Amino acid sequence: MAAAIAVVLGLVAFGVRQLLGMPDPDAGFVAKAILLAAEVVLAAIALAVYANRTGAVLERKLPDFPTLTWVALHILVGIALGIFVALSEMSSAPTPYKAPEGSLVVSMAIGGMLAGAFIGAALGGLQALVLRKAAREIVVWIRWSALAGTSFGGYALVLYIGSEPALSNEILTQLVSFAVSVVGGIVMLPAVHQLQPR
Repeated sequence: MAAAIAVVLGLVAFGVRQLLGMPDPDAGFVAKAILLAAEVVLAAIALAVYANRTGAVLERKLPDFPTLTWVALHILVGIALGIFVALSEMSSAPTPYKAPEGSLVVSMAIGGMLAGAFIGAALGGLQALVLRKAAREIVVWIRWSALAGTSFGGYALVLYIGSEPALSNEILTQLVSFAVSVVGGIVMLPAVHQLQPR
């Protein structure tokens, strides 16, 4: 559910970029400000939906689960993610598509898995700070989060998608994102199962 909503919000972000003529490093201040605001709001909404859905599951498992803190944490992560995405889009320009070599895709997948493990552990660590109020043995959560983060390697598949800002390319990119999110969510199921209330 949350992954599907994230796809819809991703397509909305694409529409905003198209309306603003982005990505364009030479875009004016107003266009960049609108893009920044849109990316921040949409990313914060996507992470708030994720937090709401995961929080509902964790509430049933952990009686003292701090739902509001959980949601607030993810909204803040969404804001940071939105800023990062917007700044990346402001400094890039579309490039002609060239089919990647297999070795490049493998390298990107491995790099994505390593970076994803680090990001997953960092996010899992932040989540653990919230979970520690309601659960025991939260180190296990961080380990599973790092493992789930390795699913980021799947983003290497976007190298096979054209770089032109076309709706078809964006849909394919969002489908890859959806698949990565679902795989990451499945990997986290044992972490949820292993949580024990205080």
